[in-house]
Amino acid sequence: MRKKKIHLLVSSILSGAAVFSLPLLAADEAPEKADQQLESIEKITVTGSRIRRAELDQNTPVFTFGAEDMTVRGFTNAADLLNQSPLFGGSQSPLGAQNGFNAGQNQVNLFDLGTQRTLTLVNGRRLVTSQSAVAGGSQVDLNVIPAALIERIETVPLTGAATYGADAIAGTVNVILKDDYEGLEVTGQYGDNEDGNAASRQFSILGGGNFDDNRGNITFGMEYTKDDGLLECDQDFLCNNNPDFDNAQSEYVDLNGDGQADDLNGDGVVDADDKQSVSLVRDEIRLALFTENGAVTPGGGFLPGFGLGAFPNGKFYGFTPDGSLEECAPGAPNTRTIMTSGSDVCGTDFFDAVSQIRSPVSRFNTYASLNYDLTDDISLKTDFIYANTKGEELVNQGGFQTSFFGGTSAAISLRTDNPFLSTQARQTLRSAGLEGKTFGVHRFNNDLLRNGANSNETQVWRVSNVLEGAFDALDREFYWDVSVVHGRSDIQVETSGIVDGRFLNAVDARRVDDALLEQVRLQNPDDATDDLPDLDAALAALQGSNGGFTANFDRGDTICGAYADLAAGTLTGFNDRARGSGLVDEDLPFLDGCVPLSLFGKTASDEALDFITGGTQIAASDNSQTVFSANIGSYIAELPAGYLDFVVGMERRVEKGNYDPSVGLRVPITRSSISRPVKGGFDTEEYYFEMVAPIISEDMDIPFVQSFEVSGAYRYQEFNTQAPSGFEDKTTDADVYQASMKWQVYNDLAFRGTYATAFRNPSINELFLPASQTFISGADPCDSRSVGLGPNPSVRKANCEAIGIDTDTFVSSIQDGTISGGIASGNPELEPETNKSHSFGLMYTPEFLEGFRLAVDYYNLEIEDSISDVDFPTQAATCFDSNDFPNEAACSSFVRDADNQVVSAKEQPANVALSTFESVTIRAFYDFDLAEFGNLSVDAFTQHNISNEFQATAASEVTEDVGDFADPDWLGTLDLTWTKEAWLVSHRVRWQSSVKIDSLEQRLYASDYTQNDDGIYTGNFTNESDARFINDLSVRYSFDDSASVQVNISNLLDRRPDENGRIAFAAGHFGVDERLGRRFSVRFNKKF
Repeated sequence: MRKKKIHLLVSSILSGAAVFSLPLLAADEAPEKADQQLESIEKITVTGSRIRRAELDQNTPVFTFGAEDMTVRGFTNAADLLNQSPLFGGSQSPLGAQNGFNAGQNQVNLFDLGTQRTLTLVNGRRLVTSQSAVAGGSQVDLNVIPAALIERIETVPLTGAATYGADAIAGTVNVILKDDYEGLEVTGQYGDNEDGNAASRQFSILGGGNFDDNRGNITFGMEYTKDDGLLECDQDFLCNNNPDFDNAQSEYVDLNGDGQADDLNGDGVVDADDKQSVSLVRDEIRLALFTENGAVTPGGGFLPGFGLGAFPNGKFYGFTPDGSLEECAPGAPNTRTIMTSGSDVCGTDFFDAVSQIRSPVSRFNTYASLNYDLTDDISLKTDFIYANTKGEELVNQGGFQTSFFGGTSAAISLRTDNPFLSTQARQTLRSAGLEGKTFGVHRFNNDLLRNGANSNETQVWRVSNVLEGAFDALDREFYWDVSVVHGRSDIQVETSGIVDGRFLNAVDARRVDDALLEQVRLQNPDDATDDLPDLDAALAALQGSNGGFTANFDRGDTICGAYADLAAGTLTGFNDRARGSGLVDEDLPFLDGCVPLSLFGKTASDEALDFITGGTQIAASDNSQTVFSANIGSYIAELPAGYLDFVVGMERRVEKGNYDPSVGLRVPITRSSISRPVKGGFDTEEYYFEMVAPIISEDMDIPFVQSFEVSGAYRYQEFNTQAPSGFEDKTTDADVYQASMKWQVYNDLAFRGTYATAFRNPSINELFLPASQTFISGADPCDSRSVGLGPNPSVRKANCEAIGIDTDTFVSSIQDGTISGGIASGNPELEPETNKSHSFGLMYTPEFLEGFRLAVDYYNLEIEDSISDVDFPTQAATCFDSNDFPNEAACSSFVRDADNQVVSAKEQPANVALSTFESVTIRAFYDFDLAEFGNLSVDAFTQHNISNEFQATAASEVTEDVGDFADPDWLGTLDLTWTKEAWLVSHRVRWQSSVKIDSLEQRLYASDYTQNDDGIYTGNFTNESDARFINDLSVRYSFDDSASVQVNISNLLDRRPDENGRIAFAAGHFGVDERLGRRFSVRFNKKF
């Protein structure tokens, strides 16, 4: 009886209800697939619920992306499929800037609320995180999942916490893998961009078959993918003449073209209050603190745009790659005091030089599943995943020698008799007027670290064992499942840094000549009786000073000068022998094996580079996860409108993390922040209940109510931390619930709505990261360039002046650079962050327009006590924007010196942030038959972002992200797919609306401008960049049912970064598609 009702219900839904939880079907495929669904309908559970019910009968939106979507678009990774959907933005991927700890990883970000707030499942169960223990959150790396094995991906926005537990703040992504495959399938794909420098390759095998009279099935797959990396400066159009903005400056502007300054505030008087904050586009912007090959000065600082660093002849000089000295132009200074512009200037295209377009990534994945019916009522399901992923951060900021920094990063003074200094360079220095014996070198040191690249290798394995079945009792059928899932991830990061002691020894290069030997001979200048008899004896002493670690020195050789100090017995300071420091006792760790280093151009030897870095440093991290769960479901009673279904269950989860950096990362011997070991874990006990109650059914004949159904879910969690030494264990609890309804007005129209709460547990790192020194930088609210910003500039200005800062002239070093006085730590007092959300929508499938479907849903979310890293800029702004200054708590988190420069600051996560989010999604699909001309489907998926506000602390400013490039007001995709016999042609348009350059609308920007004699600016002032459109094309031909070939063209019209003009180019309003240019791929598939 009950099965018959479900069959009738699903039949009516298939003919005209909301089917946006299904993959979109071609018209000629729908009847067959509908029948298949009807045959198995009693076994279906859809993401967001554990109750078995009709797949289409859902009270919450479920967005499904199928295997065919992956194939048509030519994607080789599940993340690529999701990230092109309007639902996802700001995801962690191999594209763009990277972090060495997760370089190349793919972590999706639903609604751009943070990757740590999207719960990712595989086959409805958790997957161990691939995050390093020093990173926040428990995100899943989708690189782990073989693309060829994906059956479909279901996404439920803003829900899932009551069903699956923590982390489903933004929603849940469930990747469902094939587990009942029969046959053998081989796929190969190769692609590249039009410039031929971004190749991608994929090869996969999928196989499976039944056994024991079809009671069991084994499915297996193996996949290898390799994507080449690409630096930003590998694309000439990104590195040459790349425009950028000046810092904002307050100016009178003429926006109406009458030649007069505009009365912007409308008070009838043009005065200082009418000045507009403007930023102007400059070409060939260069950072003027140093050059890549090294700039030289007679001493002191280097800022050529302002004349600082000139030689007595008034000129500036820098090294070329071969070590020669050439004159360079000072360039035109601008309001960004450390920047200059012009051709062949003394500076470096720094930000392009340290940027990458894509990380090189290689992936090897295997998957196997076993399904076996132990009895007619009990089944065993086992699956196994193993993945090895290697990613690399191609370039990083490898360090500097500049007068704007202190310590070992300061400009370095070298002698004119340095053996590596060429005769040409030495003569140039003398002719420029250098009178002393030393000169300053200001350089960008990325070549010393071979671009500062970091790499990681991640290995993940996971075993899932599930017993499920059904039995009859109490005149009804019960279904149940018990599962144990265990997974582990091991991450190894390889990095390097300049070991300061070795660097200082290596740059002090000296030639073994009579002058140096005389220094060695005079063993004790105060007592001649200790002197060696002659220079030969001094050479012998020098040769014996290396302790056998290097080859013998001879006259004419270039050596590290500290060897002469060692031979003379005058070695002191940082070269003291290491005793109990964690290094080898009695060694000279900064001198043993010293190889002299040239800082002139790109002339350093590989041996010298190996010496100053001390080799590769390794940081190992591992995570483990074990989840046990048990569920049972049936119905409680038969109501007039149907059955009152329920599921009840429990889950126990144990997670552990460990981060173990090598000794070179633990001690402060490099210019990088030190890393400390982190170890900890947590376990949870969770209990949950879910219910679905049909209230009204069609046979009740109630006007305008064909059916009405409500559902609810509740979950309780006890969260116990397993704290490392020095911390206390802690227990907290949380509960979440969800209530949903669906109102079917008639066959064509239905409404649905949901109210839900969710939570996210703090990660191991957020809880237990030991306090360690770190580098900090960011905007200082008292800097003359920042004091006019904030929610109340007058309050900020008054508070800054109260501590003696001249806000008209003050330049904060932390805003232009980095200081080493930061202290970062975890916070063991963190509580789970919580949220509440609601959504409602409609589903429309008109009978008069067969093949048309429409779904519109509204989403609203508020995250309370959000875990946020409270950094220096946030603390400082909170302090100086407060009406309770200087008693505001944030004011005690940083220290200024007598010159009001920030010298230290504390940073740690806290439950202080508040986030709100509002959005609407619109999905329309129309599939129609063109008779002898084939079939055409139109799929339009649009998202309208209404608001995405964030408040870092209760006292800080509320920021609105909607309207900027990452969160446009409108964005979407439009797919047109034509099929006829063996052919498929699909055209996708990805688009987003015009966006603000300054989301606060406090500035205007111009690329073409003039300034008249009265100082009034006229130009193409704007605060918007135009809408963005990317076109993709797919063409597939199937030779028969067993073979096909497909060609994909991404960015079909070859949209480039300057498509919307130089203002949008300078603002960075373009994506990886524009950076890569037009791309092609060819895919071949063969089934046996």
